[in-house]
Amino acid sequence: MSLKFCPKCGNKLKPEASFCETCGADLKTRTKSSEPPSPKLTQQTVQKPNAKPETVIYADFLKRTIAIIFDSIIIGLIGSTFTWILINPWFPVNFFDPFERWWFTFPFDWLIGFLYHWLLETHNNGQTVGKMAMNIRTVDEKTLGQANSGNLAISNIFKSSPFLILDLIIGMLKNSGDPKKRLRIMQNVSETVVIFLR
Repeated sequence: MSLKFCPKCGNKLKPEASFCETCGADLKTRTKSSEPPSPKLTQQTVQKPNAKPETVIYADFLKRTIAIIFDSIIIGLIGSTFTWILINPWFPVNFFDPFERWWFTFPFDWLIGFLYHWLLETHNNGQTVGKMAMNIRTVDEKTLGQANSGNLAISNIFKSSPFLILDLIIGMLKNSGDPKKRLRIMQNVSETVVIFLR
């Protein structure tokens, strides 16, 4: 006899369902359960997918590159304005000369870029301004819903640093032929993907 409720998320199931439409749990090897999980547990663990796996389109290299260039321009404007108003008058360091003490400005530039990507993707449905312009978003690779804040932090840790190049090279070698079109190795680590919004 088939399950009435998903043992993982508590969603009511269709008769003879082989997987849960809400969380994607495999039901073939599960035992019968006539009672749903407690409402408290259901509210904490259910994450409804924003797209069905068979209809999702993963964002390609071009769209993602345009989005990151657009975001980099915005980050540059924010960083330049911030250093010009708040830091340059108080420190004997020329932040606008890339050959003078670049090692001193790198942590500052990285922090602004990291916070920009991480906070926007966490609080704006997986989208930065560049991703909004390209109609793409970062999502959890399993549920295709909003990725959690910790995974988004891991995904964006190298985005505004020189390590992005290494992240891309390793990712493209590892993910060659990947149907989910992951370009960076930190996407594998964070279990996130970038999808196109229809």
